[in-house]
Amino acid sequence: MAEGLDIGINGRSAIITRGIAEMRRINYLMGGRQSTLMGLAGIGDTYGTCFGASSRNRKTGQRLGAGETLEEILETSAEVSEGVPTARALARLVKEKDRSYRIDLKYPIIFGLGSILNDETTPIESFKAIMNDPLRMELYEL
Repeated sequence: MAEGLDIGINGRSAIITRGIAEMRRINYLMGGRQSTLMGLAGIGDTYGTCFGASSRNRKTGQRLGAGETLEEILETSAEVSEGVPTARALARLVKEKDRSYRIDLKYPIIFGLGSILNDETTPIESFKAIMNDPLRMELYEL
């Protein structure tokens, strides 16, 4: 999505770093192993999605960032972007499992993406909100 918004490499790197931090929190919440997250199934797949020109989820994000609606994208794409239902399911899962205070502050990307997919906010509004979070250590021991 950041590429569709014409966000530079530094902004994209920042959002990916914050996304990895959220992945770690979810992994911990669900009792996952850090070794799985840090391997091909976790970080490897994330990099493939973020940087791979043929990634279906990346294409969907680029088009959303460029201003197309999700409805337009889904109607005109011959490929399935499994990230759309997965992102919605992930937001529901986090709400069910994480009973801590202010989970919106722990998972701003997940909930921001949910707001975009539900047409409650725009990609640029969500990106600005995430990037306006105060600077802090992104990865800390869980």
